[in-house]
Formats: sequence, C-alpha cells, structure tokens
Amino acid sequence: MSSPSQNPSTRPFLWGTATASYQIEGAVSEDGRAPSIWDVFAHTPGKIERSETGDVACDHYHRYKEDVALMRELGVQAYRFSISWSRILPDRFLRSFDR
Repeated sequence: MSSPSQNPSTRPFLWGTATASYQIEGAVSEDGRAPSIWDVFAHTPGKIERSETGDVACDHYHRYKEDVALMRELGVQAYRFSISWSRILPDRFLRSFDR
C-alpha cells in the first residue's frame, strides 16, 4: 500500500478549466491564420449538422481578457488553453492543403 504522501487524494488540488482552440478561438482568418483540417471539414457540405463552423466560435481570440476576468471571478485556479496550430505555423498548413 502506498504512503499518504504518495496518495493523490491527500495532495492539494487545483480546480481549473480547459479549452479547445477550434471550439473557442474564432478569428478564423485573422493575423495570418491558415485553414485547419477542422475548418476544411466543417465547411464541407453535409459534414456538420446545421452547417455550423468555428469561424467565430466563442470569439475568445478577441474576448480573452473578459473571459479570464470571468474565470477569476468564478475562482478558477488554473486555465489550460489551446491555440490553433494553423495560427502558429500557417505556412505548414497551407502547404498541406496544396497537395
């Protein structure tokens, strides 16, 4: 049996929240962002119910300061966010769709 110091249930715990870039980021064609595989998929007719896309999503790209303030107000202790790789490395993503 493990000692109490090794038991995860006895260690301090941080409550937090997390996001996924496509579902929250928005700003799909701003600041050099290239189309991602999700952009292409979501814009393919018949693939997504009601043809909804992440083009705007929750607009976290423009509203991150407000969103972080809300998290602080809620007492969120940790925030794991993601950024679209096609925003970080747009040239690589554009070349992958040229094939």
